[in-house]
Amino acid sequence: MKKGLVSIIIPTKNSSRYLDECLAHIKSQSYKDIEIIIIDGKSQDMDKTIEIAKKYSCKILIFIPNVKKGLFDATKKRNYAATKARGEFIYHMDADMELSRNVVKEAIELCNNGFDAVILPEDSFGEGPWASAKNLERRFFWNDDTVESPRFFKKTVWDTLKGYDENIAGGGDDRDLYQKALERGYKVGRIKSLVMANEGKLTLIHLLKKQFMYKREVLKYIRKRPLISIKGYFPIRASHIRNWKIFISRPKDTFLFIIMKTAESIAGVFGVLYSLVKR
Repeated sequence: MKKGLVSIIIPTKNSSRYLDECLAHIKSQSYKDIEIIIIDGKSQDMDKTIEIAKKYSCKILIFIPNVKKGLFDATKKRNYAATKARGEFIYHMDADMELSRNVVKEAIELCNNGFDAVILPEDSFGEGPWASAKNLERRFFWNDDTVESPRFFKKTVWDTLKGYDENIAGGGDDRDLYQKALERGYKVGRIKSLVMANEGKLTLIHLLKKQFMYKREVLKYIRKRPLISIKGYFPIRASHIRNWKIFISRPKDTFLFIIMKTAESIAGVFGVLYSLVKR
């Protein structure tokens, strides 16, 4: 297998409770030629974050994006960190994610076989009934082209695409970058190994707050890509119908999933309305 340095970029914001496990899983990758870049914006637990990052010999960047309070700053952090990356490949992940052992190896293999960017499928785990409902939802996302987006790129491709559109956040940033890659004719693949998201002790209130934040940003993406965004945000998806057996096999999680998605939709509407009022 052709080698190449992989730059893994992790924006942090009060993320120290997850970071140790995240970095331990990166260090346990079967593919070893990796640099880890932690980029923090002086979050409340920054000292602890830096302590953990040093334990794993990470490169540490401090960068405070100019964004309004309550809005996502990860897009700007990722773009900035990419300018400091030395790798031939770039992978953006979150601090609450844990990589199964062959994730990077499989992504490199796809790139060596003609792919320019790679989708890394996500699963999740956590405590409580809402974490189980969220796990059910994530499994519907597998192979759903309206949800999954690549986060692993050849650096030359990343540079050509000029990274994320910093005017878009809350999930639309990943989708927009994916569309830019397709428009340029780049080939996007998908590995089999999973990235596990650590949901922690998940509550419905946390999910609603997060959805409110996401939907405060959503109009920017809709205005840029109206047709594609309709598919991405429509509540009933083809993947729900295609994977109906999952609903049958997990009735309790299905019931909570319906409650969760209904509540998130309401929170999302309030997020959109709030963004319109604050324009």
